[in-house]
Amino acid sequence: MKITIIGAAGCVGSCGAFYIAAKGLASEMLLIGGKRQNVLKQHAMDLSTAVSHLDMKVYAGQFSDMVGSDIVINCAGAAQGVIADRMEMLPKNVEIIRDICNEIRRYCPDAIVITASNPPGPLNVATQISSGIDRMKLIGYSTNDSFRFKEMVARAYNVKVSQVEGVVIGEHGSTQVLLFSSVCIDGEKVVVSEEFKQNIRGEVPHILRRFEELKSGRTAGWTCAIGLAAIVEAIVKDTRQMIPVSLILDGEYGQRGLSMSVPAIIGRDGVMEILEWDLAPDELDGLKITTEKLKAGVEIVRNSLKQ
Repeated sequence: MKITIIGAAGCVGSCGAFYIAAKGLASEMLLIGGKRQNVLKQHAMDLSTAVSHLDMKVYAGQFSDMVGSDIVINCAGAAQGVIADRMEMLPKNVEIIRDICNEIRRYCPDAIVITASNPPGPLNVATQISSGIDRMKLIGYSTNDSFRFKEMVARAYNVKVSQVEGVVIGEHGSTQVLLFSSVCIDGEKVVVSEEFKQNIRGEVPHILRRFEELKSGRTAGWTCAIGLAAIVEAIVKDTRQMIPVSLILDGEYGQRGLSMSVPAIIGRDGVMEILEWDLAPDELDGLKITTEKLKAGVEIVRNSLKQ
């Protein structure tokens, strides 16, 4: 299994590379970076030694080295700065996605592509338009939202996160839809009050703000590493695990041509099935809001790519 990570000098790319390699999910791992080639090469040298006991080949290279890649994880993006909304990154990152997709189409057009750049929904659409790859082999990384949702529910109920199930759909951003109808604790459905919902929803806008206020120059690399490795493991081992990811819809949830987080079965060929769950009335209201924002993002993508 050959895995290429683009943007591997950055926080998400380097963290993802380490955890995927440490779990032994690849026989060969190619790291591609941008301007910070010294950092990229240092990561490759260090990681190669770290996983040498697994007989894994890890190296830094160029796009031409992507030939034969089974999975490409794209973490590349423009310098972020301090932002209030992930959609602010869209115009700059569309151009980067377009150029990268030209390379993917040239060297490994059959690869499953995971987009872990912000905002993942619109950029997943940009990847499809620019690469022509089937939508079921394109995965936008949005799993962190569900991780955080379960963490907040566990804290509110004073239970372990491992006891909690819960899924977030929609935008990877402020309009994300928390599916309280999906919440279970120890496998049992939990009926929550409106006050409980509002308290949890009220936390969402503060997540990005808290990261940004620190001005640390990094993002949620460790969290992304766990989620990216889960997706890769589902593909490599064909586990057909349910993972919430951003996918391009073609009628599911009444939407077409946009990419949003949905529960999906992930396996050897990428997306094996998109699960279309029944939503509560307030969740349907949230779906309308999040899809409108995502449609606006798609318009930006299409207009940018026309130029």
